[in-house]
Amino acid sequence: MDFGFYMPARVLVGDGVVRENAALLGQLGSRCLLVTGKNSARLSGALDDVAAALDHQGIPWQVFDGIGQNPLLSSCHAAGLAAREFGADFLVGIGGGSPLDAAKAAAVYAANPELAPREIYSGHQKPALPLALVGTTSGTGSEVTKVSVLTDDKTGRKKGVATPDLYARVSFGDPKRYTATLSRRFTISTALDAVAHAVESYFAKTAGPIDRACAVEALLLLIPALRAIQEPDTLPDGEGRQKLYLGSIYAGLAFNGPGLCFPHAMGYLLSEQYGVPHGEACGVFLPQFIETATREEAQLSSRLFARLGVRKQELCAFIAGFTAGLSLPRFTGEELEALLPRWDSSPNMDRTPGEFNREKRLAVLKKIFQE
Repeated sequence: MDFGFYMPARVLVGDGVVRENAALLGQLGSRCLLVTGKNSARLSGALDDVAAALDHQGIPWQVFDGIGQNPLLSSCHAAGLAAREFGADFLVGIGGGSPLDAAKAAAVYAANPELAPREIYSGHQKPALPLALVGTTSGTGSEVTKVSVLTDDKTGRKKGVATPDLYARVSFGDPKRYTATLSRRFTISTALDAVAHAVESYFAKTAGPIDRACAVEALLLLIPALRAIQEPDTLPDGEGRQKLYLGSIYAGLAFNGPGLCFPHAMGYLLSEQYGVPHGEACGVFLPQFIETATREEAQLSSRLFARLGVRKQELCAFIAGFTAGLSLPRFTGEELEALLPRWDSSPNMDRTPGEFNREKRLAVLKKIFQE
């Protein structure tokens, strides 16, 4: 059997992990820019811990907190400029997927001052500055991937960048503390993102045995943790927070190599234009993906459901239950036809089991937006 697996990121998870491993930050450089959003890094306590760790190492630092949801190229470019102006020789991203992905892009811009914002999609000459990541959500898996998903200011479209120099030198997770301030909706949305990572990568044509093993382990953690908070107004306890975070890391390991399938690519439509949180947007398409994948990959699906101890219908209904309250847009047949070209060159379609052509894409869109 031929396959490959590459994972250079170092991940440390546990109580007080940042302060206990401050020396690792000291190995990355002598001046640091912290890339965050407006609130989560501070509310979670992660920013204070990183600042204390840097102070302990005698490293001057500065905060750039201009990163919003679905990070814009312009914001990431501004962060790169801030790093150069401060003289930073490494960066720390703190937050959920948006600040972590933005920190990766900022590290590229900081090392390549001649690079215009949109040129990051075409490649860069000099390696990104060294990077550490501190996750405060349980969904993206950015801590262990070479992927940065950015939003083009001009088109409003999300597009990923993936190069080996975007791996973090070290990533820290303290889920009982750093994810404790997440709302129920955000907890569920980020967890659905991780579930989508796991399911899509498990069935991807490009997946190998190690990728699929990580995907299964992710789902064995994520599904029970989500079941525990199915009832309204319920939140995870400390153990649940740990399961969700570890599940998101396994899911990141699962998709980092093979990539993802159509729920992520099609889900961007809902997050870009209709404000649906990314994980929920992927969750909308996930039951249809499971139906497609099980038709095309009977052996893979039977092995998966046997390991998880659920039937296909149960898993689809379970996932759909978390997105049932969304008010989705309705489209005419002509409007759906007009959407199809945006996915013609998407590698996510090629990775989807079977031949996921325009006819099949249209059938999925009709099922979701017309029935």
